[in-house]
Amino acid sequence: MPGIDYDCAGCGHRHEGADGTVANPWPLIEFTRPEVYLRMDSWEQLTRTRSTDELCLIDNGRSVDCYLTGYLSLPVLEEAAMLVYMPWVQVREKDYLDLVEHWEQPHYRGDYLGTLASELPGCEDSLSVPVRVIAPARRAPLVVPELTSGHALVREEQEGISRQEAELRLRSMLLEDPEH
Repeated sequence: MPGIDYDCAGCGHRHEGADGTVANPWPLIEFTRPEVYLRMDSWEQLTRTRSTDELCLIDNGRSVDCYLTGYLSLPVLEEAAMLVYMPWVQVREKDYLDLVEHWEQPHYRGDYLGTLASELPGCEDSLSVPVRVIAPARRAPLVVPELTSGHALVREEQEGISRQEAELRLRSMLLEDPEH
């Protein structure tokens, strides 16, 4: 198979024929901010939010909504390839503060409940899917769909998706507006 060609924002190089393996990975499917942030006008973004590439706080008028990013990986059926999303997840303020407080501790391992805050391409109704956020010290958290949610993402994370479906999802993100 020819694979996916893309310009890598991380290293600045063009990658050709990426097949999703460790030796030749596909690009991450990243999201710039949580969906609720992207739906705000620029004035609201400026006055009601504080964010970095990994963390986001949004004043909802009553309290503060807390978001973070992490890796959600889907295996490709019968291959050693992975489709990796980096979605935003909403977590409780208490959990957000715990993560931030303990981030630098070498033996820290947080385990939190949250909900997806990014619309994943190819995953219908993925916004608000319950997830677990597993945060090892000093590394981006892992995002795992909650088994009890009944969402198709649970099956995909456990069993995998076809190569054709993985490449379709990647191509849809590579063609999308870079703000999403």
